[in-house]
This record gives sequence, C-alpha cells and structure tokens, in this order.
Amino acid sequence: MNPYVRAGLGVGTNEAASLTARLSAWHDAAVTHERRLRIGHSGEGCDDDCPHAEAGALWSEAIATFGARAAELTFLRSRAGQTHAHGNSRESHSHGSL
Repeated sequence: MNPYVRAGLGVGTNEAASLTARLSAWHDAAVTHERRLRIGHSGEGCDDDCPHAEAGALWSEAIATFGARAAELTFLRSRAGQTHAHGNSRESHSHGSL
C-alpha cells in the first residue's frame, strides 16, 4: 500500500485525504525528476519548479497532519532534509537509489 495513503487512513479527515493526494502526486513527480537527473535528461539540474523545492513544506504539513505516522514517509523526509542548489549540475543531486 502507498505509504501516503497508509498515513492518511489513520487520521481520516478531509485535510488528511487532500494531503495524501498531494503527497502521492509530489512523490511521482520527485521520482521522475530524480530519474531524469540520474540519466542526464534534465539539463544542468534543478529549476525553481523542481519537486525538491516543495519537500520541506510538505514534510512540515505531513507532521502536523499525520503526527507520528509521518515517520513512515521516509522518501519525503529524506528529501525535506536535503539542501538542493537549484541550477547546479546533476552531480550536486546525489539522491541514492529509489
């Protein structure tokens, strides 16, 4: 089961359901973005619309909405804790395996 759905199910509010949908969409965009960075299809790196830019705010919202269940969201948490130099070369984006 999708970890964002699992975290949201325990809360059961409209806010949690909305955040679950946004987190799922963000996750898909982040994975696609990171794959493109790894294979060199994103030019010189991130731009201002990169999914990494949203990670910190989404992580904060997940903690506030899901409470302790947010700890299960390891992909989001790891991206929220990384500093990304937007516009730098893809070597500055060492995200590890997905």
